[in-house]
Amino acid sequence: MVLKCLGSGSSGNCYILQSDSGEKLILECGLPFREIKRGLDYDLRGVVGCLVSHRHSDHSKALHDVIKAGIRVLAIEDVFVALDVKYRTLCKTIQSMRGYVIGGFRILVLEVAHDVPCVGFIIEHVEMGKLLFVTDTMMLEWQLPPLDHIMLECNYSDATLQRNIDSGLVPAVMRERLMRSHMELQTAKGVLTENDITQVKEIVLIHLSGNNSNAELFKSEIGKATGKPVYVAERGFVMDLSKEPY
Repeated sequence: MVLKCLGSGSSGNCYILQSDSGEKLILECGLPFREIKRGLDYDLRGVVGCLVSHRHSDHSKALHDVIKAGIRVLAIEDVFVALDVKYRTLCKTIQSMRGYVIGGFRILVLEVAHDVPCVGFIIEHVEMGKLLFVTDTMMLEWQLPPLDHIMLECNYSDATLQRNIDSGLVPAVMRERLMRSHMELQTAKGVLTENDITQVKEIVLIHLSGNNSNAELFKSEIGKATGKPVYVAERGFVMDLSKEPY
């Protein structure tokens, strides 16, 4: 199983899971569809579906084009209503704590805490085991099952945010918005250390803030806290997600 990152952050989020057998699952469609097609090497064969976490444009920008291309979309009802999706033939409304199967992928949906209705996913496939995908949430209250791979938002550092507020780079009102909608570094550490991540192969940090994050610091801090290899997703990032230990 290969993970490809086409974009991660407020400018647009999209990831592709591609199995050795050729199945492709799109995670988020927050980029222009032409960029998503480019990331798929202009080959939509094998695309079994697209998961969308919530309505915000940086996660759903290409939703209508994805549907027009004949790709099945799994999302909560709020996404389809907010984006005024009228023709639902290829749309599957999903609910928290329900399981779904799409191609060779098994999906468990987890409700998370954002400023609009939002969900995360535990995605399972025979080639990679279980992958946690959680973005755009201020916290994660679920007790997680044993996982093989983790993709987790680590959006900002409170210390960096405060420096930016003090310098005038970031408006002070941004603090409240971030605190109720995105995951701070210390919160991400807590999520990871308070769950059993013994069999996790690696942690991929996603959706870092452009102004209020520090990729190298975040990798170092999360690595020290967990003892796991840590990576930061950015455009062009590619990683093999194997079920077996390296």
